[in-house]
Amino acid sequence: MSNAIRTKLESALADDELACRLLPIVTQPTGLSSSGYPFLERSAWEQFRDQIPHILGMGQRTIEANAAIRSALDGQKEEDSDNILRACKVVDQIVSTAAITAPPSLWLSRHLLGCYKELGLLDRLLAGKAIYPDECLVPHEGTVQRLSGSELGIDFLFFLSLGFVEQYDDSFRIAGHPRVRRIFESVAPISQRDDPAQTWKRLFAGETLESNEQEALLELGFAVTPRTSLDQDHWLPTLSEIELGYRLVPIVIGMRAASATNGLTEDTELTSSNLSRTSPMCAAGALEVLTAAGWCKRSGERYRITRTGARGLARGPGPFGIIHTYHPYMTQSKELLLRGKKSVWVERGENVAASQDANRGTFLRANNALDNFIENTGFSLGVFIEHAIGRGEATRQRYERSPDAGIRFVGADLEDAAIDAAIAEQSAGNLPDNMIFVRQADIGKPAVLLAAMADAGVRARGAVMIVGNGFHEIRNQTDESMKNVFRGYCDAGIILLFTEENALAIDDIRQTAWNTYHAAFKYVHEKSGQGLRPANPRIGVRLGRGLRAAWSECAQAGGYVRAEAYCEKTRTIYPYTPKNGINPSISVNHFFVPRDIAIELGITKP
Repeated sequence: MSNAIRTKLESALADDELACRLLPIVTQPTGLSSSGYPFLERSAWEQFRDQIPHILGMGQRTIEANAAIRSALDGQKEEDSDNILRACKVVDQIVSTAAITAPPSLWLSRHLLGCYKELGLLDRLLAGKAIYPDECLVPHEGTVQRLSGSELGIDFLFFLSLGFVEQYDDSFRIAGHPRVRRIFESVAPISQRDDPAQTWKRLFAGETLESNEQEALLELGFAVTPRTSLDQDHWLPTLSEIELGYRLVPIVIGMRAASATNGLTEDTELTSSNLSRTSPMCAAGALEVLTAAGWCKRSGERYRITRTGARGLARGPGPFGIIHTYHPYMTQSKELLLRGKKSVWVERGENVAASQDANRGTFLRANNALDNFIENTGFSLGVFIEHAIGRGEATRQRYERSPDAGIRFVGADLEDAAIDAAIAEQSAGNLPDNMIFVRQADIGKPAVLLAAMADAGVRARGAVMIVGNGFHEIRNQTDESMKNVFRGYCDAGIILLFTEENALAIDDIRQTAWNTYHAAFKYVHEKSGQGLRPANPRIGVRLGRGLRAAWSECAQAGGYVRAEAYCEKTRTIYPYTPKNGINPSISVNHFFVPRDIAIELGITKP
């Protein structure tokens, strides 16, 4: 960087401490991906990750400091200024991602930390003791009880992902950073067990709340202290950020469920009375949480939505809702540790809207891939199946494209709530009239779907089935059982398009910090007995457990041919290229064709 630009920037930003901290990062050389997108080199990324606080309220402050750097560059035409502008663009992207990815992990960690405080496990860690999940005893109701080793193991791997603990063979100890010690010392058990998201929803929908419900919301809304210190030498969250994330997630979900996020954009003004005429004081508490999170800025009694808030309210409900669906597990964390999994189960009904929000884009890409497949191979689409149907978003998109193509449509799901939601969409005219629905259809048991199709006279061979993040929901799966599932669909002749979040190694999660929400996604699915897998085989994992066999391995072992030209990856998780060259994507749209059909269509050789 030239001395002239350096002098100009340092002078213009002298009163902005955060902008001054950003300068040594955004003035480092940037790279350009093969697609032309800028990225920070590894040293700059790690410096930003560890030294710049950038989640919740600090995220919005970082965006504002970044804007100040851009403003100070106005009029500069040198090559150095172009590089700085590219780096500032990357910083904005990282912060915007963290606004969505951090709160779910903070919400989960607050629940777990409260439980572990109550059981005395945090005090053991603070005393320097190691905890062996398979040998952990605690006093309980006048006796000494052994905790569930499998449940403890899942919890500690989540803590490991967030940097709260370190792993030593079969045991875990407190991480050495002083911030972890402060969190463990200061956090308290959670007293409320009711789901505040449901109460927030009723508030924003205009219902009148009971006095005790209002008191609970007021406690959640106003009892929050936003972070102000810029001190940072590790991406670990502070306790105040954990508390804030715990309060933010149910508010956003409640707003979305009550349609209170509709039409909200940057600079939209909100007031407590607009959010709730029946309990404006509670609504004011929600706005204070949004303000502390950097999603709003307060001016008197009005709150203006920030850039961070506009993105969060538009993109957050999907990921937030998927994680929050597991609220029953989190409120029963202690019981799960003491007694293991028994009656705890996530109701699909709470997950339907969240899944549709999260999967809309992936279904669009899957349907585009199917169109390209049809055009390139001459394949004739006669039967379209959507499994793990939710509200039928994939079917809605296909029907909209081909309303008069004579296609038979089939919708299947294990949960009645999902089928009921899809039937309601059909009644509203959003799904085809000729669509048949298959209830109690476990996606891990192909015979259930195939029998229902045979009864309805719908031919399976050559049918196309789209699944949005459904195969990982198969409980207690093994590598061999998953291969058999694919074999069942393949033997029936079903072409398979499915989206799955890529299982990431804990090494990757810790290195990329808030650049994904996979720590939360991985935790809740392991907690409920579901199985995430990598898209392709992954070796060299250091922390935690090894990963399951990849989706590609299982499908190909089941007789499928991977149609690579029609598969699609989302963004990669590292904002630079790691030394080992392995940069997993967030998720993958997979496209598999039974071998005999692939041979007929010329996709593969006999």
